[in-house]
Amino acid sequence: MNEKTVKEKLQVELANLQSIVDEVKLQMHLGAKEAQEKIRPHLEELEQELSQAKEKWGQLESSSESAWEDIQTGLRKSVKSMQQAFERAKKHFPEQDEK
Repeated sequence: MNEKTVKEKLQVELANLQSIVDEVKLQMHLGAKEAQEKIRPHLEELEQELSQAKEKWGQLESSSESAWEDIQTGLRKSVKSMQQAFERAKKHFPEQDEK
């Protein structure tokens, strides 16, 4: 995979992570106070991870080729960590009626 393809893929993953954070915020607001209290720490973790991922993305955009691999690895770790945090938060989402 060339650098351009990897950057495009990582940019899509970053957009997906923003969607995850937005979904957790929505679920937190939809939930009862008890659910909100359980989701809040996970949301804070997701927001921190997203911030770090965006920072790494900025570094990736302006990095030299030698630093590119290290930054790419760090960004991928942030993406994985956010996905795991979302799965933990999802366990506390309010139940929704299926139609």
